[in-house]
Amino acid sequence: MQKLQDHGGSGVVTLPRDDLEKDGLLEEGELPDEQHLDVDRLGRRTYVVRIPEEGGDLPELAQCEVVERLAAKRALDLGVGRGVSQAD
Repeated sequence: MQKLQDHGGSGVVTLPRDDLEKDGLLEEGELPDEQHLDVDRLGRRTYVVRIPEEGGDLPELAQCEVVERLAAKRALDLGVGRGVSQAD
């Protein structure tokens, strides 16, 4: 678990180097000079960090694997689509 640190009144948390490496974000094993990140507050005590693609495009939150998985689970839990016959 990471520790929340104070940086001029803003909260700062580190991203594990191994995870950054898995995502191909290191240049020759080092952090790039400038890497922009987007942080969204999803709700109480829940945040998501997104890193733009090479061209600067930010991945759509709705298309992130974990969000899709959670949405599918929620739909199953609510019984969305039950009782609707599927065409063969």
